[in-house]
Amino acid sequence: MPRKGSRARFCGNTVQYSGMRVFNFLKRLFGKAKRAEMRRGQTFSMPEPESAAATKTLDLNIPDEALQDEAAFAAYLQERLPFFGDLIRVDYDPAAGSLTLHNRNGDTMTKFLSNALLALREKRGQARAQALLNYLNMTEAMVDSGELAKVLPVLKARDFVEVARQQMMQAVKDEPNPPQFVYLDEAENLIKLFVVNGETTVNYVMSTALDDWGIDARELAEMAQANLQKFLAKTGVQIAKRSRFQYVEVDGQFESSIAFLPNFWAQVQEQSGGAAPIAAFLSRDKVFFTHENDVEGLQLLELISADLSDVPYVISPDQYRWENGRWTLFRRVARMEAAIRH
Repeated sequence: MPRKGSRARFCGNTVQYSGMRVFNFLKRLFGKAKRAEMRRGQTFSMPEPESAAATKTLDLNIPDEALQDEAAFAAYLQERLPFFGDLIRVDYDPAAGSLTLHNRNGDTMTKFLSNALLALREKRGQARAQALLNYLNMTEAMVDSGELAKVLPVLKARDFVEVARQQMMQAVKDEPNPPQFVYLDEAENLIKLFVVNGETTVNYVMSTALDDWGIDARELAEMAQANLQKFLAKTGVQIAKRSRFQYVEVDGQFESSIAFLPNFWAQVQEQSGGAAPIAAFLSRDKVFFTHENDVEGLQLLELISADLSDVPYVISPDQYRWENGRWTLFRRVARMEAAIRH
């Protein structure tokens, strides 16, 4: 995934990583005293510190009213988390939708709220308590995390992996089994890959890099999501209009990554009177969208999606529907040009 005028490289065995420290949140949150291991399905008890008032307990079965929006969730955690373990302060950044946790040792950890809200709202009782624990206990890289701090998620067609793998095998004749791409399913025929965003190149993350970093794909996805929020906070996201539909402008490189921001699409849906957004992720820098009730807009979107003859780094001409935090295939669009370039 090269920038204009540059060449792509793959992050494999040559990736070096140093300076990462693990923030074991629950260990510090609840102190270092010996306690029984918490297993799935077990009731989680949290003894309150003697210095804290009874009203300041951290309820793992977080109430529905605390999940109304990011601000309510942030206020709930800000009020309660500093009363436990080594945490001394929790800062809320409404622009980024994040919490920054500070402990007595000077360590910090940033948590983004949007994905946690979606997960917690869908669960009740013990399942919600476990989801909250998972959210708080996420292994995070610190500020000096090097390569990991530059990892961003990117959207690709499913066949990209096989095409790129064949290209790698042809380029490196003496390595018949090159490293595997790290990716997660996003929707029908769409996947989420990960890249290290450098100044002159954008390098795909390969399976061997996960071994070097000591994390799995799920942890990588969480870190990439947090990095994306920070990245877009700097670059900004502009919405422009063309005829009956709209398109996204970021930096000419990561427009398609807007697919991974549920808050953005929730706002689009709200502005459309509740109609589900319909988007075409044509390439890494071309994302057009309208809504499901805009008949003329959908027809125009199909026309522009069908003609990708002059569009480099094509992802897909198809249209996708967003609702309840997920993308599903809305309409297949036939290409005018058969050649597919990545």
